[in-house]
Amino acid sequence: MKDFFGQQEQAKRNTSFLVLMFVCAVILIVFSVYLAVTAGLLVTQVFIAQQTDLFIHDFWDVDRFLWINGITLMIVAAGSVYRTHQLKQGGGSAVAALLAAERVPSNSMDPLHSRLLNIVEEMAIASGMPVPPVYLLSQSGINAFAAGFGPRDAVITVSQGAVELLSRDELQGVIAHEFSHILNGDIALKMRLMGLLFGITLISDCGIVMMTARGSSRHHGQERGTHPAMLVMGFMIFMVGTIGSVFADMIKRAVSRQREFLADAAAVQFTRNPEGIAGALKVIGGYASGSRIQHAATQQTSHFFFCNAVKSWENKNWWATHPPLIERIKRLEPGFNGHVNSVDAVTRRAEVMSGAMHAFDAGQGIATGLVASADALMLSIGKPDGEALQHARHILNRMPKRVTDFAHDSFTARAVMYALLLDSASTIRKGQLNQLQKQADASVFRELLDIQPLVAKLDPELRIPLLEMLIPALKSLSRTQFDTFRGCISSLIRADHKTDLFEYMLQRMLLRHLYPSFLKTKPLKVCFDSPEQVIDQVAELIVLLIDRGRHVNPANTFKLAMSAFHEGDMPDMPVISAGVIHTLDEALKKLERSSPALKRTLLKACVVTVLADGNTAIAEIELVRAIADALDVPVPPFDTSTQ
Repeated sequence: MKDFFGQQEQAKRNTSFLVLMFVCAVILIVFSVYLAVTAGLLVTQVFIAQQTDLFIHDFWDVDRFLWINGITLMIVAAGSVYRTHQLKQGGGSAVAALLAAERVPSNSMDPLHSRLLNIVEEMAIASGMPVPPVYLLSQSGINAFAAGFGPRDAVITVSQGAVELLSRDELQGVIAHEFSHILNGDIALKMRLMGLLFGITLISDCGIVMMTARGSSRHHGQERGTHPAMLVMGFMIFMVGTIGSVFADMIKRAVSRQREFLADAAAVQFTRNPEGIAGALKVIGGYASGSRIQHAATQQTSHFFFCNAVKSWENKNWWATHPPLIERIKRLEPGFNGHVNSVDAVTRRAEVMSGAMHAFDAGQGIATGLVASADALMLSIGKPDGEALQHARHILNRMPKRVTDFAHDSFTARAVMYALLLDSASTIRKGQLNQLQKQADASVFRELLDIQPLVAKLDPELRIPLLEMLIPALKSLSRTQFDTFRGCISSLIRADHKTDLFEYMLQRMLLRHLYPSFLKTKPLKVCFDSPEQVIDQVAELIVLLIDRGRHVNPANTFKLAMSAFHEGDMPDMPVISAGVIHTLDEALKKLERSSPALKRTLLKACVVTVLADGNTAIAEIELVRAIADALDVPVPPFDTSTQ
């Protein structure tokens, strides 16, 4: 199985293949529309035979082809650009809204919802990515999906049937499968597929408009029926558009099928429990409603789901969006005999609810030795395993319940964020509180005074996981609330007239993940794919890490780290005496435009730096996590329990 960066490269190749197939589909449609229009004009001649200047003397006409070609391309391109832009503005939540899914409140008291949210939190923290918002689909079928263009705007949506009928292990396997799609770049590919297909479907819509158009009498103003020539032309264009949509839909389904086995395998690696996801598939196979989702938008979103969401002929192997259920189970359990037992939904619901009512076993989730070497951590990027998941549970168990309760509510989450930025020096903290009292919501300020002592006592290594937990709640703020919140964050950081490294990292990570929900953002383009293009910026990051870790032999650590990044000539060790924040910010702005392969070597150099002297300081771990976040690389939490 490829590593995270290999999967990113594979996702790029899949996108290129998709674009090529889409172009082929459009070319086929253009020629077919030309044939349809020409046939319609031939029929028209029967009704206007006296006007010989409108006769079609040749079947092939360059001017006619160019006109039809231009109009067809304009319709397809406009539709695709419009839908893709619409999806980018809404991210994964746009797909959830299309299916009428509702956001699960982060502070939900429903035991089944709390169990779901806890699983998603564990997965996100173990993966080293922000916790995505969770949506609930009011459907009895057992299904789920992840959507979005990347970790920043990703959402997890789960059906009511999955929440009620799957045990914790089974639901965890399903969620792990969906996280694999996020980490491997599959969701971005699926979002683009959805946008491209919308443009093609407009052709058949144009045919319908032509067939249903009504004329009117010039003299009497009476409505007339559709002209026979228009009926013929509209019908043929409708058929062309439909066939083109079917062809494009087959591309969508083929791309979807090839990624499902990978996601199943990744889920097993993540949870170390093949019985979990296999059990979920067996429940689906034995449940009367299966994985069906009954909604008007199911057809266009079917490639997002965990299992086939549409019944009947879509479940044929050559047409389905997913591999056969039995084949997926056999790959997870080689000894499976192919028989699934029928599911008694009433009994199953009672059992699942009973399990959800019990508290988590506090004895589970303590992991040791997560990071044995730089290579081990690099292999874990984008492919978290059971050990990382246990460590994530351990982190959540160490969080005071009152802090997690505050973090799950959009109102009190702001107070937690403010508390993270309060200075340890009493004089500076007093000035920050005075400023907040003037600027922040009065009720939020009162909550801050309540939660601040608990947040101040948190172990430093819990700060970034806590930040990741805050993201879903903060994304549900109104635009006005967000603007006030952003202003308060800025005021807290400027209170002492300087910005330290932790404040910068916290602000950058937070706003980077919140901006797409409130402001228009443009996707970054890859501009650098050679080590020589960014070697100076990498050297600066290594020096900053060395300084944060207080290494005994900085020069040797620098050489070791730079050799991990580039085997050629390396620059001298830079001296950063002033402007640390500016240096880091400028370096990250350039490095975030690097290719996946370049990001791999950069992250490895950073990890080598952290582990060079056998001691992992919290300050340098936080900086590595901030660097990885800027590069869109989900680095799992470091485990320092054995050091």
